[in-house]
Amino acid sequence: MNTYITKNKIFWLMIIAMTFILATCHGVPAATWNEKPVICADDEETFSAIAPKGEVLIAIAKQLTPVKDPDENNGISNSRPVLPWALYANLETGTFTVLEYHKTPYNTYCTIGHGVEFEFVPQGLERKSDKPKP
Repeated sequence: MNTYITKNKIFWLMIIAMTFILATCHGVPAATWNEKPVICADDEETFSAIAPKGEVLIAIAKQLTPVKDPDENNGISNSRPVLPWALYANLETGTFTVLEYHKTPYNTYCTIGHGVEFEFVPQGLERKSDKPKP
């Protein structure tokens, strides 16, 4: 067989193989930062919106909050400010509100989540307490 024809066949087989490989490769999924609307208001306006729903304080925490930083490659600051976080809920109606508090100079509460069908799950606390202590 002619070496030119053999080399030509090998070339086209390689092209077909590479096309198949590239066509079947998929991008690796990765997390992305998303933006969503957040409403912020002062103490009076925030708690006057929560009061009619009959929600009470259920939990508090210190939230490590991602903030924007235009100087970073991904636009998100590497340092995380610590903000007070609180969960209010009405265990009878199932409404809930999640707040974060921005201290001076802002003095505002931001509602970062709210909804319905809140359910307290005490079994989760029981499972945690069943773990052996080191």
